[in-house]
Amino acid sequence: MFKSFVIVSVLAAPALCQTAVSLLIDFAGYQKSGTLNLRSTLQDVATRKGQPFLFGSTYDTYDADASFSQNVFSTFFNHVVAENGCKWDATEPTRGTADLTECLAVQSYATKNGATFRGHNTFWHSQTPTWLPGSITASDLVNNVIPQHVQQTIQGLGSSVTSWDVVNEIVGDGVSNGMSIAQSALQCVQNKKDWPTQTADGSNTALVTDLSFVHAAFTTALKYAGSTTRLAINDYNTGGSDAKTACVLAVLADINANAAIPYNRLAVGFQSHISTTSFISKSALSATFAKLAALGATAMITELDISLPSASSGYERLQAAIWGDYLDACLYASNCNEFINWDTRDDVSWLGTAQAGTLFDSSGNPKLAAFEVQARLQRYASGAPELCATALGTASCTASGPSSASTTGSSTPTTTPKPTTTTVATPPPSSSAPATGATQAEYGQCGGIGWTGPTVCASPFTCKVSNAYVSTSLPPSMT
Repeated sequence: MFKSFVIVSVLAAPALCQTAVSLLIDFAGYQKSGTLNLRSTLQDVATRKGQPFLFGSTYDTYDADASFSQNVFSTFFNHVVAENGCKWDATEPTRGTADLTECLAVQSYATKNGATFRGHNTFWHSQTPTWLPGSITASDLVNNVIPQHVQQTIQGLGSSVTSWDVVNEIVGDGVSNGMSIAQSALQCVQNKKDWPTQTADGSNTALVTDLSFVHAAFTTALKYAGSTTRLAINDYNTGGSDAKTACVLAVLADINANAAIPYNRLAVGFQSHISTTSFISKSALSATFAKLAALGATAMITELDISLPSASSGYERLQAAIWGDYLDACLYASNCNEFINWDTRDDVSWLGTAQAGTLFDSSGNPKLAAFEVQARLQRYASGAPELCATALGTASCTASGPSSASTTGSSTPTTTPKPTTTTVATPPPSSSAPATGATQAEYGQCGGIGWTGPTVCASPFTCKVSNAYVSTSLPPSMT
């Protein structure tokens, strides 16, 4: 049975007005019906990237509809992650005794389908075996339990694993801007208010009082992982110019400095459990990826699904536009080469069928978003420049037609393509269009490590440093 977890939205609710979106598949030359096969397109993408582009989803051996899984992982996805089979409760049910049966089975399944394999995860406060947290001391946890578990799991899966979520969801949701870098990494993790920085009995008693448990996980992972395996901190509600994302970057900096993990081995996994009413703008996501690139670290989309408030063609179009924007942000970033869609179809999604959050419906048919994904991959592979942010609506962005490079599809190209538009709910303020010109609007990012956008604020706002990674355009009353 699938084991779900809860996410907390930190983004604003949408306005009630309507807008229209433009998609690549509105243009002749792109496929928008029938069956899909991305394998050759993904190879073309890799050629332009100069390295493999891993476009994947989750799998567990007990998933329903083996025929669909076999087909989708041999034609559409080229990358696999175990949804539950590599988590701690599955891999070490008894202390000190590894049971990698399910995890290895998923890895083997990937290999049989010509796909690569990603590891998820070696440390999470949830889905732990029955013997954890127990009465284990902080010292025992840091010096024995975590190193032994990480070694057993990573060594057991071998060097071919592309990346591991070494720690999962360790940053709190209640963090705020303004914490100094000297304090924020620990504060960010303590703000989670969960084991192991607190005991598991609900008493709020401190257990591990520093980041030694994180350091133990990463130093062990570095020792036993393959030389090209990326070691990630993976979390939700991240990717934008916000406090939680700044926290993740602060923890990454701490791991680099205090666990001696080179940035070129480190990664951030942006889970991206989002919705058509709460998501990160392409510009903000791209800026965050650029910050990591400046450090030499890798960015990944690790658990993308996009829930719908209702089943309507308008929301399905917006879902496709958002999927396209997130994919573009990764494709056009020099340091993003893994893109994981969480769950293969709606009826196996942790969100439930009604929220229709995946690329395939409950019968295994590709949805509008799946065809848009193919079109974005084809456009990138053709050498075309990045599209504007389609999820912002046609008032801000109208997609352009296919380039002269060939695309696969059932339609005949035309010299005068015209986009089709449908009314949909406007995205939240967090997804607003980037400021134009050389100035930044109120509350926009105006500086920080890796920031490439405006650094001058529009009058009367002032650029104020929040931390080393984020400076924000604030009104006089807040500076």
